[in-house]
Amino acid sequence: MKFEQNLKKRIATCGLVAGFVLFSLQAKGAANITNAEIAMLPPYCEVKLRSKDPVAIQPWVMQFGHDNWIHMHHYCDALVEMKRAYRLNANERKGALHNAVWQFDYMLSHTQPDFFMRPDFHYGKGLALQLQNNDGAAIAEFQKTLAIKADSIPALTELAKLYTKIGKKDMALSVLKQGLEKSPANKGLRRRFQELGGDLSTIPEAVAAPPNESSRPPEGDGKMAEQAATKAGSTPENNQAVIPPFSGQKIGNKNNPWCRFCTDEPPVENK
Repeated sequence: MKFEQNLKKRIATCGLVAGFVLFSLQAKGAANITNAEIAMLPPYCEVKLRSKDPVAIQPWVMQFGHDNWIHMHHYCDALVEMKRAYRLNANERKGALHNAVWQFDYMLSHTQPDFFMRPDFHYGKGLALQLQNNDGAAIAEFQKTLAIKADSIPALTELAKLYTKIGKKDMALSVLKQGLEKSPANKGLRRRFQELGGDLSTIPEAVAAPPNESSRPPEGDGKMAEQAATKAGSTPENNQAVIPPFSGQKIGNKNNPWCRFCTDEPPVENK
């Protein structure tokens, strides 16, 4: 009898340990997020990660919807991990990217199907997979981004880059042309299109935008994004598509203006 009781206790203990190990292997939230890192995130992340003030929280709940807002700390964690990945050594970078992919997957499986930020989750996951050299999976995520938001310039740019990398030049040109048909004046797309041998004469001329048109987020982004852009006092350069959670915020660097997670510092060399 005593032997059976001890055996049951051991089995229960093993089960708890196995569960803990499995949870640890999946992912964890970004640890020790600094004030400097918070400052580089979208404004709602500071509220989600640091604030308990209902007055500060309520506008974001109304903007995102309660069923989406309750999960947003996972997305903010993913953004932190992505920013860290660009400055970590090879071993640390693997862990950061693993966590980022897990957090993006969490957002895709726990938020509402019509949530306006779902293109960002696919795009972010695509960038993380790209940094893991998982090009096929990254291509799939950028395609999913464009299936929801066909005019996403960052997704079009990254997808064309990957097609070029794997030797599918015609597909890269097709993607860039698709982007230019929606944003014919975009300098980044035009330059990449020409570099691959594309003929700009096949692209319709840009139509002049009304005053201040480029400073407004796309329809459907909501008032919060518009207010954030106005407060920041910045406008997208070169007719970049404004993606809701990053409205009014500088993204990218001088080497890659489309990478919202990049900094001006190059990644640490592998160690």
